[in-house]
Amino acid sequence: MKKLLISAIQRNVCIATVVILITQIDNIQAKQAPEGFKLILEDTGVQVYKKDSGNQKLEYVTVVNTSSGKLSNLIGKVDGTPNVQVKKKLLTQFWQDAAKKNTPSRKVRVLVNGTFFSTNDNPTGIAFGLKVSSNIITYGYAIGKEYPGEIVTFTFNPIEGGANILPYDRSTFGAINSDVVGALAPNANKSATSFLPRTFVGVNGKYSVIIYSSNYARQIDAVNVLKRFGASGEAMLDGGGSTGLIVDGKALIPTNRPIPHALAVYEGL
Repeated sequence: MKKLLISAIQRNVCIATVVILITQIDNIQAKQAPEGFKLILEDTGVQVYKKDSGNQKLEYVTVVNTSSGKLSNLIGKVDGTPNVQVKKKLLTQFWQDAAKKNTPSRKVRVLVNGTFFSTNDNPTGIAFGLKVSSNIITYGYAIGKEYPGEIVTFTFNPIEGGANILPYDRSTFGAINSDVVGALAPNANKSATSFLPRTFVGVNGKYSVIIYSSNYARQIDAVNVLKRFGASGEAMLDGGGSTGLIVDGKALIPTNRPIPHALAVYEGL
């Protein structure tokens, strides 16, 4: 009787193993990239996809699993109170800053430009708010003055993972262990129908962050691609001459405009 019981348990374990394996395979197949996008980088917690539509139009999508990869805010030197100003840097300089934070278990793989700012000043103000490493830099000089009802925040927890996109509210900046990036709703008109360099961000569930970078796109193009990758919420980061993308030290979308803020993506924690 004991041998029969052990045999039955073993059969059930085998069946369970097969079910789990099939489920894992189905999940992998379900997460295949949308048509036209090719995987060009894959590491712990981060994937980068590329689509070349010809005529030098390029689109890149960075997918970050914040439970196994890491997002990090990078900013220039902060100066002045109460009207906080941030020193600008080239994206290549921010890459060097990001690489200094590498550890044996964590390495920067991707860097993109970040939040909106004044291009006329250096140091510059931050338009829609910024919180870095749990420190509130500014609530934003343009709040109540520009894009009423169209300002949002992209928030993420650099310690525990997790991310969200919410309508702008000062209380968002008070959350413990959260970083906050002021942004615009995807339908805010920033030359919406013009083909321009664009940087957008999306979220899918609690832990997945999807970043869109292109040298030639309309706002609707960015939103549609993010949705095809599974985004349930989207936000617009700075674009035009600010848009830049560096992957493994190589500028895939180069920019020579100094900026005050960038977002780094690390493989591993």
